[in-house]
Amino acid sequence: MTAKELHLKKITAILLSIMIAFAFTLTGCGEEEPIGADITKNVAGVEYYHYNPADFNAMCDELEELAAGDDAKAVIETYDKLYAECEELDTLYSVIYVMYSTDVTNDYYSKEQLYSYDKLEKCCDKLCGVCRKVTEGPCAEQFKKHVGKDAFDAFAEYEPMSKREKKLTKEEKKLVDEYYDVIEEAEKATYNYKGEDWTFERINSDEGVELSMTDYEGYVEIFDGLQKIANDAAGPIFLELVQIRTEIANLNGYDSYATYADELEYCRDYSEDEIKQLYKDVKKIAEPYFISYYNSYDEQVSSDMSTKKLLQNLQKYTAEVDDLASTSCQQMIDENLFSIGDEADRQDGAFTTYIRKAGKPFISMTLDGQRDFIVLSHEFGHFTEYNNETQTNILTDSDNIDLAEIASNGLQGLMTHFYDEIYKVQADAAKRDAVGELLENVIDGCVEDEFQRAIYANPDMTLDEINALYSKTYSKYNKWTEGDPGYSWVYISHNFEAPMYYISYTVSALAALQIWNQSTKNFDKGVKMWEKFIEYGTYNQTYLDIVEKCGLIKFTEKGAVKKICGPALKAISIEKDFNYGIEN
Repeated sequence: MTAKELHLKKITAILLSIMIAFAFTLTGCGEEEPIGADITKNVAGVEYYHYNPADFNAMCDELEELAAGDDAKAVIETYDKLYAECEELDTLYSVIYVMYSTDVTNDYYSKEQLYSYDKLEKCCDKLCGVCRKVTEGPCAEQFKKHVGKDAFDAFAEYEPMSKREKKLTKEEKKLVDEYYDVIEEAEKATYNYKGEDWTFERINSDEGVELSMTDYEGYVEIFDGLQKIANDAAGPIFLELVQIRTEIANLNGYDSYATYADELEYCRDYSEDEIKQLYKDVKKIAEPYFISYYNSYDEQVSSDMSTKKLLQNLQKYTAEVDDLASTSCQQMIDENLFSIGDEADRQDGAFTTYIRKAGKPFISMTLDGQRDFIVLSHEFGHFTEYNNETQTNILTDSDNIDLAEIASNGLQGLMTHFYDEIYKVQADAAKRDAVGELLENVIDGCVEDEFQRAIYANPDMTLDEINALYSKTYSKYNKWTEGDPGYSWVYISHNFEAPMYYISYTVSALAALQIWNQSTKNFDKGVKMWEKFIEYGTYNQTYLDIVEKCGLIKFTEKGAVKKICGPALKAISIEKDFNYGIEN
């Protein structure tokens, strides 16, 4: 690490950077044929197969025996073979998860992605444990020269997972997958109101709009009723996850899972006290944001871009950003490194992952017909960053998510420079959407983080208490939600799949807003600012350190949030002369 050295003690910390690549942006569904790779055949040229770990385990036993001897050449050769197998497993998991995301009803995909994740975790854990023994044996110095000092130190301090931890991690993954099944089923639920069945699809249609104008109380009753069905179904899964994660933290010597996640999983270089101060600062800019949001709600963009047009626009305008983005976009299109569609069985959302064996990123995305270009720009920021970063040791190096999200949010902001050409008459509304979404990331990141920290500080809360907590927490940022029953948190998959992730959206958006603001004054300077983050990369880096090196304001500085968000608040305001109390 650059600002704070960290040696990973558990393979779960490594696996998190693999897993959380699969949950960046939520979208909805429409009616367009999928385009891109035919993932039934391969993903980025890699075919999936059911991995048998028998040979791997035998080789690990061989390495353990070699660790006690002085044959350094044999130790290194065996380690390299085992390391290559871990890369193979990492690749297979990424491939099967992409396949699963395009059809979550496919039993084979579902079972295999669970199996693949389990084998990846166990094999990496076993190898790291054996490598610790190598660091204690006669071949230690030669091994250090081969793997490097940082990796060697990480292996030397590695603590293999106990049987209990392995069991807990496996149960955690199963519950996360159960959540996706349950929430998908809940979206098909009906609520009876005055003898009529209402679904989410119906309440969100023109019929729902008409009802809201003629019978607002009925509209609210239906909406809350449908959300409660999902809350009742997914809530108990979350309660189990909280208990599992709390036990994992306790087994590693932490009182709270939140602290465990900050230190071991996300490698954050800012404190919990600084995060709590960030909550206070963000609450001050939340009210003007929501005033602008509600004033401009009727001007939301209704995009009619086909998938082909989305890609054409991305290709055209990344060529005007820089060579990094342009080259990556051409490769993505030429090699079909994406799968975009809106099939009924496709997993909601969008993500970018890295197919390690192929050495290529891959985007999976569900269309919603409204935010599609914003989402694609965001994911392509991840794609570009992956495509220009040197991959490091899969077993010991940490991918800093706070920094990774700057690559995506930063490009999302830069692309607004071309919205006049892309959206034409809808350009102003589209810019407000894109910039407003960055502001919303700042706010929502704090809402969800404050909510989750309170839960993990009190892990025995009931579902009713959690719902009440969410309602109370969100109303601190958005006073217009007071009285809301607090059911909606179950729709945020990060609460289930990647706890304590959400503050990364806040801190990354605060950096991205500075990139966007610079681009409005001098586009080339904004691009160079974004390129610096790509150049530094995300592996073994820490957020505040890199933000400072890139010449940006750190959120820990007094008045930083107000200063950073002021220009964006003015940009999304319908009333251009009203600054909502925010100064430049």
